[in-house]
Amino acid sequence: MARKLTMDQALKGTVTFSEKYVEKGEYQFFPEPDVVKVVQEGLAKNQVDFGYRYCP
Repeated sequence: MARKLTMDQALKGTVTFSEKYVEKGEYQFFPEPDVVKVVQEGLAKNQVDFGYRYCP
């Protein structure tokens, strides 16, 4: 059985994942950092709650 992540662990992993995703592709973050933060937090919360980074 997989261990349950804390919100801090999930958020750290989500931020790392999204930064690498942007680096590797022809993508860029939304220009407002607060919006990026809210989306990353939503992805992390869904990972904690459901086990997957579902779109918030």
